[in-house]
Amino acid sequence: MSGKLDSSRNTQGSETSWKRWGLLVVVVLTLVVVLQNSQTVDFNLLFISTSAPLILLLLVFTLLGAAIGYLAPLVRRGRDKR
Repeated sequence: MSGKLDSSRNTQGSETSWKRWGLLVVVVLTLVVVLQNSQTVDFNLLFISTSAPLILLLLVFTLLGAAIGYLAPLVRRGRDKR
């Protein structure tokens, strides 16, 4: 009986390990792209027009995208419970 419990733990641990590696790869690739793009660019959003370092814009919008990707399923799950 303990053999079955151990195998289920190994499967779950392996899945978590792959998720961590995947996240690490995404973070490293994002950092490489961000660090290679440090020039100043013009940025226009609706009525806002400004100049900013591309590295800052990439970081802001990467974090914004990650937050939306993390929060959207949580909000959707909350709506499904009603």
